[in-house]
Amino acid sequence: MDNVKYSNVIFSGKILLLSGLHIGGSDSGVKIGGIDSPVIKNPISGLPYIPGSSLKGKMRFLLEHYYQVVPSSGDISSPMHNGKRNEVAIVFGHMEHANLKFQSYPTRVIFRDSNITGAVENIGSCEGPVLTQPVLDIATAKMKMNSLFVEGKTEVAIDRNTGTVKQKGGGLRQVERVPAGTVFDLEIVLRVFDNNEKDEHLKIIKQGLKLLQNNALGGYGSRGGGRVKFFDLKVDDQALDLNDIAL
Repeated sequence: MDNVKYSNVIFSGKILLLSGLHIGGSDSGVKIGGIDSPVIKNPISGLPYIPGSSLKGKMRFLLEHYYQVVPSSGDISSPMHNGKRNEVAIVFGHMEHANLKFQSYPTRVIFRDSNITGAVENIGSCEGPVLTQPVLDIATAKMKMNSLFVEGKTEVAIDRNTGTVKQKGGGLRQVERVPAGTVFDLEIVLRVFDNNEKDEHLKIIKQGLKLLQNNALGGYGSRGGGRVKFFDLKVDDQALDLNDIAL
């Protein structure tokens, strides 16, 4: 490769939950009558967070389907697909680093864990690329919701023939969620090893953010959970509006 110059491009911003988010954690401490499926939490602060692996995995899944480069069952994501470079695999990482027709560098993208920064009270008025609602600090938000940013939601399995709760395996279960209105920080690092591929990889990450915003994060997405909106996005020091990103 020519024109090689290593650099980093930083995507930063905020993630606002428009509906409750469930990303599963350990249930080793769950007791009878309590939450059946807790969310993942920082063991020191007790606050939920969004693992970088969850953001990366869902974004990769959506991009692979969007670009129609979904790996075959049991196969790894190859840097080549139908004889062409699979840029999604190159950005998000692959295992085939030997015997390639082109030089391959390590994974291009790093997803940081996203931590809670506060919450907003009126998510219905949150429109546009900039978060106009004041973000309550963590202490104030905890006091208003009377919890450490968690809520319990009752789930049941419905028999689609009768429209009632299934007699077997359909009993009530409590799922823990991070409530709508919670705000997380966001940081994604794009590692540039070749300036010739920089623009293409920037486009892929921007499209991935928009695809994720149009889809859902975490579990129970088909039931309304995990709807997110990205706010105050920047690529280095330049504002990013996902409405400008074509799909």
